[in-house]
Amino acid sequence: MKLKTVQIKHFKHVLDSTPVEIQPDITCLVGKNESGKSAFLEALRRLKPAQGGVKFSSSTHYPAWLEKRHRREAKAAGRCLDDTTPITATFSLESADKQAVAEVFGDGVLLSDDIKISRNYNNQYSDSYDVDEARAVAN
Repeated sequence: MKLKTVQIKHFKHVLDSTPVEIQPDITCLVGKNESGKSAFLEALRRLKPAQGGVKFSSSTHYPAWLEKRHRREAKAAGRCLDDTTPITATFSLESADKQAVAEVFGDGVLLSDDIKISRNYNNQYSDSYDVDEARAVAN
């Protein structure tokens, strides 16, 4: 898999990075001091850390000036602030990845080469991808 896009929301002082396209050769983050370059990379590292034990924590990573207000608003709406997703990354499957899926589920099950992976402040992962479930079951 190759990293295709990354979006950071409500992490440190990054409110919404919008989707940042990752180029196949070089991607450069440029900005003034305190503009979110390091926060962007830190959130990306927390998506799937090489060393375990790296977690998101809303009390330390959610933007401090919004955390209390957003926590109250979420509670009033019957939600939990820790369900907020600070990072979503889109990966493009390579030939070997698609072949591995085809070997298990059969040809034509994947409808897209992209998979989205997210991690929330509860440190739970979610993923989304387009598949033909009927074909997978039939195979």
